[in-house]
Amino acid sequence: MLDAPPVRPVRARPASHSSIAPVALDKLPDTTFSLLLSLPRELRDKVYTFALVSQFPFWWPSPTTPKHNVALGLLSVSRQVHKEAAPIVYAQNKFLFTNPSDCTMFRVVASPCAENITSVYFRIREKDVKLWATYLGSKDPSRSMKHDLPRLKSLWIFLRCGMMGTPGVINNMVGNGGLPAPLAAQTQAIHQALGTQLPPQVQVNMQVLQQAMHQAHAGAYGNMAANAQAPMPFVQFAQNALQNQHQNQNQNTAAPHPHGLQNNPPANPSPLATIAAQQQSQPAQNPPHGQHHHRAYAHGHGHHQHGFFTSFMRWEREMGLENLCLSLQETRPVCTDVKIVCIVKLPRPELQRLVRVYADELNLDKNGDARTRFRRVHGVDVSLEVSGYEIGA
Repeated sequence: MLDAPPVRPVRARPASHSSIAPVALDKLPDTTFSLLLSLPRELRDKVYTFALVSQFPFWWPSPTTPKHNVALGLLSVSRQVHKEAAPIVYAQNKFLFTNPSDCTMFRVVASPCAENITSVYFRIREKDVKLWATYLGSKDPSRSMKHDLPRLKSLWIFLRCGMMGTPGVINNMVGNGGLPAPLAAQTQAIHQALGTQLPPQVQVNMQVLQQAMHQAHAGAYGNMAANAQAPMPFVQFAQNALQNQHQNQNQNTAAPHPHGLQNNPPANPSPLATIAAQQQSQPAQNPPHGQHHHRAYAHGHGHHQHGFFTSFMRWEREMGLENLCLSLQETRPVCTDVKIVCIVKLPRPELQRLVRVYADELNLDKNGDARTRFRRVHGVDVSLEVSGYEIGA
């Protein structure tokens, strides 16, 4: 019969050995544990600094910013890490801006920790000096350095003063193996176009500076080697500028403001022409050049009357450097270290001649550029950097 019960019971199957043994909950790893957060805060700050601080400045906004090799992903690990590391990113890195609006927009779009920025670089073109001077001297909460960078401690301003050439280079670019003819003609056209737009005082000062560099060109191979004398005093260069100014302007100019310097001074007489006029009207009472040279450098302040830096400062005053320094007097924090580097480009042969003539003032760096030591101008450290460029084969 098919439905009859079995004679004997079916043997039970053995228990399976593939089942997972129960694990106690207290033995599971703690997902909230972190080796980084287990370190003391002082060591964590060193880790943050090593991972998030770059030796290169962050140029904003710029698509060509070099790789900084920083681990910004560390900021997204946890809220605690972000809270501890974000201030270090802004406080210990350097930031570079080329326009005042960029600096203001960065404050708006960046993290609130951006108020911890302490080191900033500004790159200023000479035509934008007035725009930057307004921004640096403003107290407007919506657009001013004082409110955009409240904790600023180090400010470097790189003022690009343009490209120049000595009269020998400008006039003989084609004949002496310099620039090609089309490029030389274009360069002369640019100089002429700029000359028509600049005030007369500025044109005079530019001529005087070019005469100074021309003197360096001649002295490097002539008088300097034969007589071992210092270059001609800058006041003598200004005498030619004074004569040109009297021919072009036969009217009296306004005297300097009686209450001192202003942020936006009126058009005063050229300082070069004034010095030359005093030199002509008064007998020379200065000590011999050797004694004056020794005494000027003994004080350590660099007020060398015949120096290349002094010659440049008299010319650059009309171009806005003085206005830039004065704009920082009332707005910068007391503890802020401000340095301005004025960059002038010259043909490399002319740069080498200047270094030979003004060996006491110009020092070459590893890139072949020359720079003077910093001098105080209205409470700001100012240096002149002469960068050389090749003029062609």
